Amino acid sequence: MTIPLPFAPFAESARLAAIDAPGALAIVDGPVRLDRRTLDERAGTLADRLLAAGVVAGDRVALLARPSAGAIVVIHAVARIGAVIVPVRVGLTASEMRAAAAPIEPRIVIHGPGLGDTAEALGGQPFALEDLLLAGAGSPTRPAPTPRPDHRPAAAILTSGTTRHPKIVLLSGAALQASAEAWLSVLPPATSWLLAVGLAHVAGLGVVWRAGLAGVPLVVVDHPEPASILTALGTSPRPSHVSLIPATLDRILDASHDAQAPGTLRAVPLGGGPIPPGLVGRALRAGWPVVPTYGLSEAGSGVTALATVDAATHPESAGPPLPGVEIRIDTPDPTGVGEIEVLTPARFDGYLGDPTATAAVMAQDGWLRTGDLGRLDAGGRLVVLDRRTDRIVRGGENISPAEVEAVLREHPAVEDAAVVARRDDTFGQVPVAAIVLRARADPGDEALTAHCRSALAGFKIPVAFIRYERLPRTSGGKLQRAALRDAIERDATERRATERDAPRQQRHLDRPDGVRIVWRSVGSGPVRVVLLHGTLSTAAQMIGLARDLAASGELTVHSIDRRGSGASRLADPAPLDVQVHLDDLVAVLDAEEIDAPVFVGISYGGVVALEFAARIPDRVAAVIAYEPPYGPLAEPETQRALAAVADATEQAYDTGGPPAAAEAFMRGVAGNDIWQRLPDRTRAFLGDEGAGAYVDARLAGLDPDGLRHIRTPTTILTGDASETFYRPIADALVAWIPGARQTHLRGMGHASPITESGPIADAIRAALTGDPAGSRRP
Repeated sequence: MTIPLPFAPFAESARLAAIDAPGALAIVDGPVRLDRRTLDERAGTLADRLLAAGVVAGDRVALLARPSAGAIVVIHAVARIGAVIVPVRVGLTASEMRAAAAPIEPRIVIHGPGLGDTAEALGGQPFALEDLLLAGAGSPTRPAPTPRPDHRPAAAILTSGTTRHPKIVLLSGAALQASAEAWLSVLPPATSWLLAVGLAHVAGLGVVWRAGLAGVPLVVVDHPEPASILTALGTSPRPSHVSLIPATLDRILDASHDAQAPGTLRAVPLGGGPIPPGLVGRALRAGWPVVPTYGLSEAGSGVTALATVDAATHPESAGPPLPGVEIRIDTPDPTGVGEIEVLTPARFDGYLGDPTATAAVMAQDGWLRTGDLGRLDAGGRLVVLDRRTDRIVRGGENISPAEVEAVLREHPAVEDAAVVARRDDTFGQVPVAAIVLRARADPGDEALTAHCRSALAGFKIPVAFIRYERLPRTSGGKLQRAALRDAIERDATERRATERDAPRQQRHLDRPDGVRIVWRSVGSGPVRVVLLHGTLSTAAQMIGLARDLAASGELTVHSIDRRGSGASRLADPAPLDVQVHLDDLVAVLDAEEIDAPVFVGISYGGVVALEFAARIPDRVAAVIAYEPPYGPLAEPETQRALAAVADATEQAYDTGGPPAAAEAFMRGVAGNDIWQRLPDRTRAFLGDEGAGAYVDARLAGLDPDGLRHIRTPTTILTGDASETFYRPIADALVAWIPGARQTHLRGMGHASPITESGPIADAIRAALTGDPAGSRRP
């Protein structure tokens, strides 16, 4: 008898799907497309390989890999033999890995490309994922059909919680299946799911289960970057469902300029951190069918969901409980606010190796104490008022304050430290460190950041270090976190008001040919930085990056409108030789009485910065270029494509002026689909800047041989969302320029200096220290 797929145990679902429709699509990972039969065969063969390696039911198998078709096959294979999958977040440091390894005690560790050294810290026998998948096919393991869900542990999820050492949440197959079935019953029917959340999150694992049990294709993106997600949503099989964290959705809306969501999208469950009501309204106006949720790893993922039709009238709500789930508020105050408690069939089995912590959250009557504060409105919908008292949730990533504080106290200049959450429009919360320094010892923010970076993953590093003479503590020495959070929020509010009310410094000079060059200056630090924008951009769009760079107090940033763009418009635009830009820059340096600044160039601004360093070396302290399209060093095919874009842009300008030039340039470099998705106001802005594309597109006057003579420190930055085009050019530049370094920024795209200036500013500041994390030499 065939068991209906939505209710079949996960370990058997792929087998049943392969029998029912062997040629149907199961997994899409870029060019890799696996049908149900192939998934079934590969999962069975890999299960045999794991058995041969000594893995038995109940053993823990660590998976250290980015989302991919291969990683999904591993999850299916581990489930087939009754082992426990332990997905580990990529990007943890070796010390973080070791802290997690002791309770996990994995039998084997399966790692993705380039992660072998990191995997060693987890212990267990290491296996390269690609080697396992290339193993010869055998007789695939077929577990006997199991009509009832398996109550043995099936997954272990690492969650930082509020302690220094990670807690490890054990979830049974029954819990994961109960969660998946609840979601499948409450959401519109899916045609395919997009996996845009890391597998180390319970939400990511939940998406794999939902797609598998529903028998629909799973589309994978390895990094939750806006451009990748938007591309996947518009590519066959056009996912109907995607789970997102609020920070990612906010970035998507920024990147798309609030363009209308794809018409094939049916549901966007939103969770993993505080959900700003304003974001809900913004998404709904753009046609994104958001489903605000509340959940936690200990409850197998989400426990409430607010239907899209109700989100507009209740944007502050996380919705009513999912089917089969109950919510109650323990000891509510007069306003109805108390601790949220949950009764769910998806409840976890406990924290691995930590019975004390397990007992603290599991009530004897089966209810789960969440530690979160909330209330139920008149309609039975949950309103979450605060996350767990101490834990910080930054864009869906859990941060343990105790862990960060312990690292900070290891610095010889830090006497006391506390880390708390600060509200953030993009990430919901960000960590801020309050520190007490030893007498006359202040290493500076960059040194403290570097110290943290040596022991912590990037998302855990505080965004600010605030000095205090003492921290608010009780007479018994207990930190008063609420008072500290209030003080930091008050300081941040006052600083924002000061920045808002301060006049923006803007200067200009008139060149001998009548062109006016305009620039804006931010900050008052001793280190001078010249910031150069890219094509179809302006200095005004760089102001966020300029402010982020100047926030440390060490930098003064001069963001220049290159001629042809922004306030430096040309009366009669024409393609320019790069030397003209260099002459303009020398004039600005003279006007500002700057001897040798750091040049930071974005896109074509990076090309200009590199040429300046090659030709006028005594006026440059360092160069940092983000994704410079240095055409002469590209592959021949790319050079031809760039030349075609220049031809099309010039022809369009001749016939249709700036708007036509902007459209031709964007279609050539970004593709027709991206151009079609842009909202009207974005096209209007680009059209106004179309003369800049006409000026820049030819990349005229470049001297690649001259780059060999650069002697100033040079760093080339690239984002992985743009690597297909820009990474090869960056590789060539690093090989070409003596001593140049390259830093690859995870999750960043070509527009990130505008849309995600914080991480870009962090990378630039790191480059200025001389040895940025993630950099490499050829």
